[in-house]
Amino acid sequence: MKRAHRKWLIVLVLLALGAIAWWAGLFTVGDCLMQGGRWNWSGHFCRLDSLARPF
Repeated sequence: MKRAHRKWLIVLVLLALGAIAWWAGLFTVGDCLMQGGRWNWSGHFCRLDSLARPF
């Protein structure tokens, strides 16, 4: 396999994986986790306990 063909194959595989991740909402989950929250898979929302103030 030529080098240029291999590069295009790798690019296409990465694009496909990125599209699947976007479709599954993994970028939103990643944003939630980076903010220190926990992702609720059944409700599809981010729980940011660190922002809640105890009363």
